[in-house]
Amino acid sequence: MRIALFATAALVGCGLSPAEAPVERTPVAGSSPLADIFTRVSLDTGVPADVLAAVSWNETRFHFATPGGEHSHAFETGLMALTESGPRDLHRGAMLAGVSEHTVRTDVEASIRAGAALLREQMIDGDVTRALRAYGGTSFAHAIDKALARGIDGRDDAGRAVVVAARAAARVPGFSSVTQAAGYPGAEWIPAYSGNYQVANRGVGDITSIIIHDTEGSYSGTISWFKDPDANVSAHYVIRSSDGHIAQMVDEKNVAWHIACFNTSSIGLEHEGYAAKPDQWFTEAMYAESAKLTAYLADKYMIEKSHGPIQGHGEAPDCSTHTDPGPGWKWDHYIDLVRTGGAPQFTAADIVVEAPKLITSGELATVTVTIKNTGTAAWDLDATRIGTADPQDRPSALFVDGDWLGPDRPTAVDGLTEAGTSGTFTFQIRGPDVSEAKTYDEAFSFVQEGVTWFGPTFHVVLLVQPSGDEPGGCSATSSGGVVSLLLLALLRRRKRRAFTR
Repeated sequence: MRIALFATAALVGCGLSPAEAPVERTPVAGSSPLADIFTRVSLDTGVPADVLAAVSWNETRFHFATPGGEHSHAFETGLMALTESGPRDLHRGAMLAGVSEHTVRTDVEASIRAGAALLREQMIDGDVTRALRAYGGTSFAHAIDKALARGIDGRDDAGRAVVVAARAAARVPGFSSVTQAAGYPGAEWIPAYSGNYQVANRGVGDITSIIIHDTEGSYSGTISWFKDPDANVSAHYVIRSSDGHIAQMVDEKNVAWHIACFNTSSIGLEHEGYAAKPDQWFTEAMYAESAKLTAYLADKYMIEKSHGPIQGHGEAPDCSTHTDPGPGWKWDHYIDLVRTGGAPQFTAADIVVEAPKLITSGELATVTVTIKNTGTAAWDLDATRIGTADPQDRPSALFVDGDWLGPDRPTAVDGLTEAGTSGTFTFQIRGPDVSEAKTYDEAFSFVQEGVTWFGPTFHVVLLVQPSGDEPGGCSATSSGGVVSLLLLALLRRRKRRAFTR
């Protein structure tokens, strides 16, 4: 179900009136208090709650960011990745929102209000896309559009859920066109400021190492920093966490300033995220796309595909104290992907489904699916999901608005699940409206969004009775009783099919 959010209160301290016309948006739900905060700020400012949530998820993964000093490229603050200058200026955001700068730096809601105020200031005639472009550029606006199109299943710092159901994407003309990079064929060319690197003419033999960094900030914040004349730093490539999108900022022949006294013989790859939060930021999509890039560079410059010539910032003799990408970077997995050209395998087996056997119309119940990851890639918190099957992507009769990511996506995996371990998927179901008892057989399978379907098809089979009817017969269980279902066609595996990117 889609609802329209109306701006019902004046924007505190901004002197701006809410958008004149209501905009149809997807509500923000979940167990996290952030869901209520995004909704409340939206009502006060006219900036859609789903957009606020998507910006926060894209930039901080719902984590309250603090500037990282010398270890950070982005110097971002709060839930909305505010900075000390530029389009995300914390000082102006605080002024527009009518809150103190100190509060923005320390309080969750104040930081969201400051970000919302900056977006609202750019929403001419209610144009959210214009505001997003002003906030982070065209690539950033496109990333927010993609996140809202597929839905968001994130966790706050306490592990509580923030859910934004998938919606039809409002595509903006021109988003599909990308300026080709000077080097890697899969990269978007976004040049760094010319004073942030050294012009050179390096080639095979001059480049002997590939250096892996993490940004300690957001993708868009890092792009902005490398374009800033005051930065005096850069990297050749920047890789986005959510989908592995790659920006090239310095030509490979030139010397990027990413690793102090080790710059002249290396190529630098920055990966969006924080070393302290690898589960949230170092996604399988980013590993895979980065590995393809590294394999390309290794082949081009005759660099051995091993951990050594390919190394972390903290491992290189670069006259600095940096330690990125940190102990959470999965080196064995990454080098395996480099050697195979970035092709992870997604498979699953040994599944157990716990679900109710009987339910009444309108009643809520919980389904828990436990299954072993038998592939070569980890399952991501947001990207590894359950989807409807037979046929794929069909709306389910058991859909629960506010809990599911969409009528065809009940949930994402509850936690990062490494290869060889078991993961859990938990979601609610609601008894459909029936006038007489009816059996429902709902088929589901597993999907790595944007990559492939995988694993067995499983079924949730339950008897739905009209509301008010008493369950009959000794074989019936109460709605709270949970039983392990015998899976239908457990041995039948789906053929993997790749999504169209």
